[in-house]
Amino acid sequence: MKPAPAAPTIFHRPRGLAGLLALLALLALAACSGQAGTPGAAEPATAAPTAELAAQDYFEQGNARYEQGDLAGAVEAYRQAAALDEQNAGYWHNLGVAYYGLNALDDARASFQAGLALDPDDAELNYLMGVVSIQADALAEAERYLTRANQLDPALPEPYFGLGVLYRLLGRRAEAIDAFETFLEIGPGQDAAAMPVAEAELKALRANEAP
Repeated sequence: MKPAPAAPTIFHRPRGLAGLLALLALLALAACSGQAGTPGAAEPATAAPTAELAAQDYFEQGNARYEQGDLAGAVEAYRQAAALDEQNAGYWHNLGVAYYGLNALDDARASFQAGLALDPDDAELNYLMGVVSIQADALAEAERYLTRANQLDPALPEPYFGLGVLYRLLGRRAEAIDAFETFLEIGPGQDAAAMPVAEAELKALRANEAP
């Protein structure tokens, strides 16, 4: 999937953090790109039962609607896919991303949790749960999920940016610097829009002031 517009920022944070949180939302939506064509561990279509074939069809409809910017339509299609094949973590992943794009954070959280119950070692799902937790101001929970995502896939750039945002919110300046530095160093693969923001954050954090 392509990144969708960021969900409305609901935080009332010190000056400078609104843009960071909006970008964090964009990165969360971009993270679903690796899942769009590979919904979990489904069997090949030729061997799948009718329900699984129908679920795959709804999933593809959801991807098409998401690409068209029809997030509500994508949600409905992904819901149908997940209802037909509840054991497919990829369907819950993309359903949560579509909900997130609509700023339906409770529904996004529930979808990501359903996906994690099926595949707790999915780095992107852990990252997405961390992002939703930041939006919900559950910062300790966010740290657990983002750290877990980082452990599962150290080459995934987004969790480092998420941790940078989180540590800045927590006032943990040295850790925020380290996270943003790693995000910039780990490439390729970072979101192009995030790189200059991470660079600005680093400059401000090193000067011990908000950008």
